[in-house]
Amino acid sequence: MADSCDVAIAGGGIVGLACALELRRLGAGRVVVLERDGALGRGSSARANGGVRAQFTTPVNIAFSLHSIGEYERLAHDDAALAFHQTGYLFVTGTEGGERWLRDACELQRRHGVATEWLDADAVAAHAPVVRTEGLRGATFHGRDGFLDPHAAVAALGRAARAAGAEIRTSCAVEGFDDAPGRAVRVATARGPLDARAVVVAAGAHARAVGALAGIDVPVDPIRRNLAFVRAPGHPDDLIPMCVDVDTGVLVRREAGGGYLVAYSNPGDRPGWDTSLDPAFLDDVAERIGNRFPSLENVPIDPRHCWAGLYPETADHHAIVGRAPERPELVVCAGFGGHGLMHAPAAGRAVAELVVDGRCTSFDLHALRPSRFAEGDLVVESATL
Repeated sequence: MADSCDVAIAGGGIVGLACALELRRLGAGRVVVLERDGALGRGSSARANGGVRAQFTTPVNIAFSLHSIGEYERLAHDDAALAFHQTGYLFVTGTEGGERWLRDACELQRRHGVATEWLDADAVAAHAPVVRTEGLRGATFHGRDGFLDPHAAVAALGRAARAAGAEIRTSCAVEGFDDAPGRAVRVATARGPLDARAVVVAAGAHARAVGALAGIDVPVDPIRRNLAFVRAPGHPDDLIPMCVDVDTGVLVRREAGGGYLVAYSNPGDRPGWDTSLDPAFLDDVAERIGNRFPSLENVPIDPRHCWAGLYPETADHHAIVGRAPERPELVVCAGFGGHGLMHAPAAGRAVAELVVDGRCTSFDLHALRPSRFAEGDLVVESATL
């Protein structure tokens, strides 16, 4: 006899856990999270930089961010083990095109309720002395942005989901789907079959493979992204905003324990499953970091303090959130492209409303619907880092 539940969730990363928590909050019944690894959040969640920001360029991503920031503020208040460092995000540019892009983004964010500020060079220097302000044409700053420890965030959401009544099964990979009596879905797992009224595909970079088991296409591709931790003896250790050089794509912020986190995403990277450090990353950073962060230009980057993870990317840099047209009992929640941690609470709320209420009322999910790819109706998010 197969075990049964109301909702099964394929994926125990930050997004899957947020879905479990919100489903239980809305009274979804028995909710079971199925995680292929032996522990939660070992995939993209574990390798994230922890950034949380509302400075996006599409209404749906801004709405997801504002909701999620509020939820993380509440979660950090209730769970002492989770620190949400709201140091802000600071976007800077020295080019005409960059200034135009930043001003347009700033105006859009303000229209949608984000208190984004436009800063001059003196204000930038006050927020982040590490930034070279010579030739600066402008900058944007939002003080409720910040960063979390990804491991602590996964643990906090896991605790909250369990406390709300969700069941979490690790070492329990999804191996297939079939029909079950009573219009349910039979999920074949490494620990036996599980019948569910609804299944949420929240498998991150593996969402396409999980979807294929059910005969649906989830157009998510894994893209390697690299990060470095840089020790800088003699540098201040107080926190600064996440500083984004719009003109080169280099990101720099200080870690809570000292040192810097440095990131750069090469737009030419191709899909693949390799999570070893890309040697080209070191050359890319060395070539670009001096543009706005000259004090770090000659600080050595130790490859042993670098790592890589996978962005689950879509063609328009938006997540996929909605019922699969081919199998409406399957709800896709994947493809966040490096924004999974920052948008997990909102994604969880959207999925819970779709499953429990039959429709999402908290957000307009039109731009995230799974059918948009077949329809050729894509809205591109340009604030990708």
